Amino acid sequence: MSTAKQMIIDNLSNISDDIQDEFEVMENLYKLLRYQKSVQSIKENGGHSSEEVRMMFQKKHAERKLTI
Repeated sequence: MSTAKQMIIDNLSNISDDIQDEFEVMENLYKLLRYQKSVQSIKENGGHSSEEVRMMFQKKHAERKLTI
């Protein structure tokens, strides 16, 4: 079995039984998988503080103003 398929099967039990629509099930699976991938990425590569992210966006914003 593929890794992706196994991950989906493992995560199906984490989805609420109240969900009736197939689209909602797929959307919740997608969100769970993206969240897990993000957590794994942070564990492996580290993350940024809120201040670091703010500074990165301010720098990008300033660079855009210079090109206009």
